[in-house]
Amino acid sequence: MLKKNFSFKEVVIVFVWLSCLIQYSWAEPAHEISLSNNSFQSDTLKISDKWFARDKVEHLGVSAFLSGVSYSIFRDFYYNRKESSVYFSAVSTFGVGLGKEFYDKKTPQGKFSYKDLVADILGIGLGLWIATR
Repeated sequence: MLKKNFSFKEVVIVFVWLSCLIQYSWAEPAHEISLSNNSFQSDTLKISDKWFARDKVEHLGVSAFLSGVSYSIFRDFYYNRKESSVYFSAVSTFGVGLGKEFYDKKTPQGKFSYKDLVADILGIGLGLWIATR
């Protein structure tokens, strides 16, 4: 059971903000794959990693969800202090994001993306901000 009550204004602000991010990110695909075939160049696979892409919004949303839920579980169900719950939630959620980036690096066309980690950190901050209010 949640002990916090969010005001209607706070819920609307977060909803509108996330909706705008999602709509903006869907305007262009997350990864553009183009094969260049020049007579002077061999075929190469180029994957762009944009700051404002659908992938970043997904990283932000999943990290916010995971950090908020893990904070609530660690604090409310295991009766830990706020500080230790924030630390546990932030470290464990960042570990999941870091693990995903190492997994992506092992895929054939994948690469380690620092931009995804920045989106994860912003999501962790957002999730903990919402959970601790």
